[in-house]
Amino acid sequence: MLQPIIKNEKFNPKNLSIFILFYYKKFIRIGLIFLFVGLAYFFIKPSVYSSRVSFYTNYNEAPQSSFLSMLPAGMLGGGMGYTSLSFSIENYLSSEDFLLEIVNSDYDIDGAKTTLTNQWGSDYDNFIVLNPMTFAKRVNSYFNFTNGLSDQEKKETYAARILKNSLLFSEDRRSLLNTISISIEEDSELGIQIVSNVYDSIIAYSSNVVNTKAAEKKDFISNRLVAIQKSLTMSEDAMLKFSQENKQIENSPSLILERQRLQKDITLYNQLYFTLSDQLELAKINEKDNTTSFFLLDKPVTNRLKPGGGIVYTLIYYFTISIILSMIFYFYRHRKILFQL
Repeated sequence: MLQPIIKNEKFNPKNLSIFILFYYKKFIRIGLIFLFVGLAYFFIKPSVYSSRVSFYTNYNEAPQSSFLSMLPAGMLGGGMGYTSLSFSIENYLSSEDFLLEIVNSDYDIDGAKTTLTNQWGSDYDNFIVLNPMTFAKRVNSYFNFTNGLSDQEKKETYAARILKNSLLFSEDRRSLLNTISISIEEDSELGIQIVSNVYDSIIAYSSNVVNTKAAEKKDFISNRLVAIQKSLTMSEDAMLKFSQENKQIENSPSLILERQRLQKDITLYNQLYFTLSDQLELAKINEKDNTTSFFLLDKPVTNRLKPGGGIVYTLIYYFTISIILSMIFYFYRHRKILFQL
């Protein structure tokens, strides 16, 4: 006879033991059923293929004059402060635009051209799967779709989520070696196609970022060059006016200092003008040249992985899950007797 496990907020471990002993045969029976299900799943589960591509990144900057580096930042403006044209590859791989680009690209699957949206997205409302974790993920994804999405948008969203969860990115900051990998159940060639597209997308995005910033830098230097030219002209006009109004200054220390100050301004602006002119020419070259370099370490490769981490792991996993779920079921079924709060 079952007795309350919790009564009046007091826990009774003895009654918990009685409950387990009362139903342990059913627990084991259910566990054995799921164990055979797990065994069958292990042998019919499709092989998993891991494909990867490795590459080095090298960010080059046009050299900056040592004269410019000694000047206060305010003299050139804040725009000359940045030196990095890099971006976060990891963040890019999580962006919606990137994910949709990859899932809507064409792939050669079983001799036919199709997209990952069509290949993966059609399963967004398919809950007939043997793996309970996959079942839970599909249910969660289905009920988390934004209301109002069309059927095609749901397919795209679902395929993009699969891609995002399947992609792995690692970066060695010391060697600048980057690796992108994906593990999928389809044939090995599809994985290679995906990582190849991912790599090409990164290069295209990087080129756009670099060229955009190079153009911004060129425009900034051009604007500063115009401002420096204006300041140089004003300094030269001030010196001309000073010289015309003060022809005899040998006996006036203050006038001598003023002339020295004006000459110093002219010299400084002259140096700035010629240095910025050189920088502008370099910026024009950089605008036409992709200064971010990617070096492919090796061509995309693929390896076949052992399904499910091995047969022992699969059997233990299914047996344990079934015991836990059956206990929860019987706890819920007799909740009025077992939990008298």
